[in-house]
Amino acid sequence: MSTILNNVTVEPDPTQQRILEKMTQLPAEALDELEGFATFLVARAQGGFYANTEPSAPGKELSTNENFLKALRLLSPKDAHLIDQYVLMRASSSLKWSYDDPKSLSVAMDLMANDPFLRKETEAINREFKCADSDGLEPY
Repeated sequence: MSTILNNVTVEPDPTQQRILEKMTQLPAEALDELEGFATFLVARAQGGFYANTEPSAPGKELSTNENFLKALRLLSPKDAHLIDQYVLMRASSSLKWSYDDPKSLSVAMDLMANDPFLRKETEAINREFKCADSDGLEPY
């Protein structure tokens, strides 16, 4: 999908093309949320967040940061749920776990148990196999 800008055709790079293709699958409500998040990311970029090559100073522990907790309490239940799901997804994708590290494996299992998308998939699989429970055959 090319765009004409100042009478010049601009082709999206592969990353932009993947994002555009995903956007076509979103309902209107999700597009509103995406627009808000894109505005946030643009503001971060304009503020130099992505240009900073120095390691950032460690922030306050969020679980005890009163300003952060106050901001969370101001969210509507719908927005709080969106933040919760996004945090779970980000934590899951950044977690490095290993069978040799029981603590990391425990954290991974906790994240999986709370992941609403994984739970939905698990419920669908269980529905598919429910008929096998009543087939009269003994478990092997």
